[in-house]
Amino acid sequence: MKNAENITIGVLVVSAAIITGLLIAVHVSNTPQAQAQTTIKQGQYIVSVGTYTSSYDFVYIVDIRTGRMNAYAAERQRKRVALVTEIEMAPVFQKLRTIQP
Repeated sequence: MKNAENITIGVLVVSAAIITGLLIAVHVSNTPQAQAQTTIKQGQYIVSVGTYTSSYDFVYIVDIRTGRMNAYAAERQRKRVALVTEIEMAPVFQKLRTIQP
C-alpha cells in the first residue's frame, strides 16, 4: 500500500513541476502578441486597433464589401504607418454565412 502511495505522490510532484515550468515559460516569454483593443464599424468598414509593442500599434481595416483586410503597423517614434499585409477575407465571410445560429 505504501509503495502505491509513493508512486502516486511521485507522479503528482513531477506533474506539478512540469506544469509550473510551462506556466513560467509562457509568462516570461518575450514574444509580443498583437491584441485588438478597440473596434469600430462604420458603413462597410470595420476598424480595429491594438498595441503590439511599446513602439508599435497595429491598425486592422476590414472592407466588408470587397472582403479584404489590411493590417498596418503604426510606428510611434517615427510617426509613420506602413502596410504589413493584405488578407482575403471573402472565403471566411462565405463560410460564416453558412453557419446557422
